[in-house]
This record gives sequence, C-alpha cells and structure tokens, in this order.
Amino acid sequence: MPIEKQLSVFVENKVGSLRDLSAGLSKANINIKAMCIVDDLDWGIMRLIVDDYEKTKDTLHKLGLMFGESNVVAVELENHPGALSELANTLAKKNINIENAFATAAGDRSLVVLTTTNDKKASQILRTKAK
Repeated sequence: MPIEKQLSVFVENKVGSLRDLSAGLSKANINIKAMCIVDDLDWGIMRLIVDDYEKTKDTLHKLGLMFGESNVVAVELENHPGALSELANTLAKKNINIENAFATAAGDRSLVVLTTTNDKKASQILRTKAK
C-alpha cells in the first residue's frame, strides 16, 4: 500500500470553484486519481491525489490557490461487505488510529485513502496483509 502525497486546496465555497480548479488541472494535463471536498461556510478544502504531484503544485500556484501537503495511505480493497471493517480491525490491532478517510468504489474494487497516526507503519502492515 503506497504512501501518496495529498494536496489540500483551499477554494472559495461558491458556484464554479470546482469547475475552475478542475479545468486548470485538465488544461495542465493532470489526472485526479482521488478527490474529496469538505465544505465550511465560506471556504472548502479539496483533498486531491493526482498523477503528477509537482506539476499540480506548480499549477495551483499559477491559479493563485493556497494549499497544504500531507502523506496518506491509498489502499485498494475488494468491494464487498466487511472489507473496510477488516482494514480497520487490522490497524486497530496494531494500535494505529485512522484520523481521516475517504473512499470510492466501482465494480469489484474500492479505493480507501487514509490518514493515520503512523502512515509508514500502516502502509507496511497493509502491504504485508495484501500479499
């Protein structure tokens, strides 16, 4: 399970913000691999995992957007009842807390993006379990 870089982009909570950001990334030929938006009253945070991290940072600077950077663990799971429970149980047994997560599923696979209290250890544990 790879540790990925996540960008947390601060966007104004108004009509067209997602359009403008996604159009800027598209114009730079950047593919969004995973995305989550958390909104607040006036601002939203768009969490992104992309195929070209450095190019995305440059593009966000050119768009005049503020962002933060963090590590996350991207985990591909089978898409069936109990898969998330198994993952959470595996980490809990090793005393690793899941602090933030978002997920999506299509067909028989799902992708879970996690921030934990120890991403490196979580990545190693989940990599070993997947084998």
